[in-house]
Amino acid sequence: MVTGSVASPPAVEKPPRWSLGRGWVIIDGGGSAVTATPALRSTMPTRSIGADGSRSPSPRTLAVAVIANLIGGTSYVLTKQALAGLSETMIVVVRSVVALAVLVPFAGHGLATVLRARGHDRARLLTMSVLGYAGPLVLGSYGLRRSTATNAALLIGIEPICVVLLAALVLGERLTRGRVVALVLGTLGATTIVANGVPFVTVRYAPHLVGDLLLVAHGAGWAIYSIAGKPLLERHDPLAVSTASLAVSFPFLLPLAALEARVATWDAARIVPALGYAVVLGLCVSALLTVLWNYALSQMEASALAGFLFLQPLAGTVLAVAALGESLSPYVLSGGALVLAGVYVLVREGLTTIEVEAPPLG
Repeated sequence: MVTGSVASPPAVEKPPRWSLGRGWVIIDGGGSAVTATPALRSTMPTRSIGADGSRSPSPRTLAVAVIANLIGGTSYVLTKQALAGLSETMIVVVRSVVALAVLVPFAGHGLATVLRARGHDRARLLTMSVLGYAGPLVLGSYGLRRSTATNAALLIGIEPICVVLLAALVLGERLTRGRVVALVLGTLGATTIVANGVPFVTVRYAPHLVGDLLLVAHGAGWAIYSIAGKPLLERHDPLAVSTASLAVSFPFLLPLAALEARVATWDAARIVPALGYAVVLGLCVSALLTVLWNYALSQMEASALAGFLFLQPLAGTVLAVAALGESLSPYVLSGGALVLAGVYVLVREGLTTIEVEAPPLG
């Protein structure tokens, strides 16, 4: 029998760990802290994350989020003009047709890939398209008809609040202090703008149960669009996902539009101008805004993007003042200041990044 010492197992090299510290301090494979020199930093892969540990959006992404919601603000004025000659769902159908005509040629093979999705991705696409797009557009129109514009203004914070809550519950996103502050500032500011007064002080809430419930469902539905779409955008191109959501929603809109057409009173003199406004809605909102929104959503967390939604009523009010000659009251100015303060908090949080590095193995 041959005896001898048992060889010790080879040491297992620990993989490098990402550092979350400022000042370019890294953790090497052995667990020791090392201060990286400029020469060493140049050889290391880096990426930026937010101060809360989440992925930090680039300045380009933040700019896209701002632009998308400024475009979204135009929908208020354009829809108001289109309703003079078209029914609620007919406007949605026209703008969807226009958007699909523009987007389908550019979506390419990515559109077919998304439409052929199976399992959870197919369920997400269906949820996003029907409950998150077609549903809110219809519910909002009928809710406003059975409620009041004032109540709609007081319920304007439903969508971003639902996005933040669902993002935490479904996507596991962290609710940072900055996002809470932005949400509060945005809700107060947007409500003050649209209601043209201080919520529940100079503007009182008069309940219209059916209409108000429809408006709540309308806001929650838009939140579903982003929450259901976020996982899809991690695997598919934003242009393809945007186009697919419009295409899937279209068959669900047609029956309701046909029903409205049978009972609506049509004025030939108003149809042509209304169609023009609906076409602009299709180009600017259903096509351009949707793609920009989904691009931003693919690059940042949904709960962070939600705060930018409050730019829409601000942009809509400014456009109404410029295009329709509506008055600009002190409430609108103060509300706009609150909205911009909330967006500033989000942008500042997004640009506050920490470098994350990993030294090469060996």
